[in-house]
Amino acid sequence: MVSDDAKAVIALTTRLGNSSRPSLSPTRWHRVASLLADAGLGPADVFSVDFDARALTGLPDDMAATVTELLGSAAEATVAVSDLGRMGIWTLTVVDGDYPDVLRTRLGQNAPPVLFGSGNPELLTGGGVGIVGSRDVDAEGAEVAQRFAREAVRLGRAVVSGAARGVDQLAMAAAYDAGGAVVGVLADSLQARIRKADVLAALDEGTTCLITQQAPSAGFTAGSAMSRNKLIYALADVTVVVASAAKSGGTWAGAEEALRAGTSRVAVWRGPGEGAGNAELEALGATPITTIGDLDALLDRSSTAARGPQQLTLGDTG
Repeated sequence: MVSDDAKAVIALTTRLGNSSRPSLSPTRWHRVASLLADAGLGPADVFSVDFDARALTGLPDDMAATVTELLGSAAEATVAVSDLGRMGIWTLTVVDGDYPDVLRTRLGQNAPPVLFGSGNPELLTGGGVGIVGSRDVDAEGAEVAQRFAREAVRLGRAVVSGAARGVDQLAMAAAYDAGGAVVGVLADSLQARIRKADVLAALDEGTTCLITQQAPSAGFTAGSAMSRNKLIYALADVTVVVASAAKSGGTWAGAEEALRAGTSRVAVWRGPGEGAGNAELEALGATPITTIGDLDALLDRSSTAARGPQQLTLGDTG
């Protein structure tokens, strides 16, 4: 069952039911939600017959007009959610209790208001090891990606990756073959992906979860690739960049953004099979890793770093 609060989030932040719907970006949704809270309202109150977005103090006229327009087609979005459910695709919103807290914590106002997925959603809350890299990785880099994936499984961690050709798929397949858990963050169509027999079999086993923050029918775009990268780094405790081009390409852009934003720990492979940009990522602050066995220590350090801020906030009364 989808709560009324969740329906409001879906209606205002997705293009479900009509691809021409404008939808609110994550930061705009956060602003609307904050203004609703300031007015003593919850998300579901937007469906009240006397709700008027223009009456929300601090909401710009153009955003009020967008909210009003989106509410006019809210029923289409709700019906679309039901249709997705019949396909085996679940919908998880930021107001749901099982939405991953790590996304709220690490991405803040950029956390996606809605996630679409298939498979085991509990895998989103367990952390893991991100493994990313070039689509055109060489044979040595491919072996490194697979070895990191097997080591992550040995350490009891899920492998989080982007499900793209090259390092992503190699790492995910190696983790799956080793009996581990896999979280794939997609930048292309989730609906198309789950039609494949091997993917369906993996999802049915309960050790695989595929997610996207775009409409499940939507195809690949450069924007969806960048959104995917943010989610990989935010979901993983440590993300290992196996091979990156220098100052170009999705792998470089994702790692550079994560380092700049401090999303989570970024490690970069320095050894056979590394990419031309790996040394430069180290210079930007990525932690160098030269042996597969160093992954355990990196995870320990990430856990310690995560515990520190949580202890500091215990006494915060502001």
